[in-house]
Amino acid sequence: MPASLKRIRETMDVRPTPRDKGLTLTLKLTAYDNGMLELDTVPLNDHKNDDDVTGWLSAAEVITATLNEFHRQVAARNRAAG
Repeated sequence: MPASLKRIRETMDVRPTPRDKGLTLTLKLTAYDNGMLELDTVPLNDHKNDDDVTGWLSAAEVITATLNEFHRQVAARNRAAG
């Protein structure tokens, strides 16, 4: 299940900005010639059983969940800063 919160937290690339004034999220979506999609090295679809649209919808779902978790991390950082 690629969209689990645990897996998202383990694979998302969040780093402080150069002067530590905020956070940067980098998402890497890879589309292979065989139809396979990966987000941050996590496979999103089984290219043998899924149609083309299913993988892209999975990518959108995982990206949305990742953005939601990133928002939580930014909000927690802002609360901690006071």
